[in-house]
Formats: sequence, C-alpha cells, structure tokens
Amino acid sequence: MENKRIIDLQLDEFENRLEQILDSRIIKAISDFREGEELLSRIQVIKRLGIAPSTLNDYTHKGILTSYRIGNRVYYKWSEILEAAIKVERSIRNS
Repeated sequence: MENKRIIDLQLDEFENRLEQILDSRIIKAISDFREGEELLSRIQVIKRLGIAPSTLNDYTHKGILTSYRIGNRVYYKWSEILEAAIKVERSIRNS
C-alpha cells in the first residue's frame, strides 16, 4: 500500500488547490476532443432534434447515442448524432 502524506492546509488554500486540479482536468477533457468538434448540451440536442428529454435518455441508455461527462455536465458530439441518424435511416430502408 502506498503511503499518503497529509498536508496541513487552511481551508481556503485547500479549496484553491482543489479548484486548480479540477480546472486542469476539465481543460484536459475538453482538449481531448477533436479540434472543431461541436459539443452539445442535453438541452441543445433536445432542441435541435425536436425530441423529448425522455427520448434522449432512451437513446443514450440503448447505446444509440454516446454521452460524455465533463465535470458534472453531459455533452454529445454532433458528428456522432449525425452518424447515428444515418445508421437508423439505413436500417429503416433495409428492413
């Protein structure tokens, strides 16, 4: 087991360090997405597609759409939404 060191910090100093760590992780997560990739919030996806929130939940749980968490927010890649729409349309045509 790895030894952990506990540092004596004031609460505000601890909060500042924690905020710096979280900010750097969020920035890294955002930069990991392809350049120019359009990320949409749940509300933006619902409005663009004209669907109910429950429908978006269903699509996500069924694996039709992939959601990405950045911090405590959920985003969708527009390019993946378009790809999913094409796959659904093709499967409808082939059946």
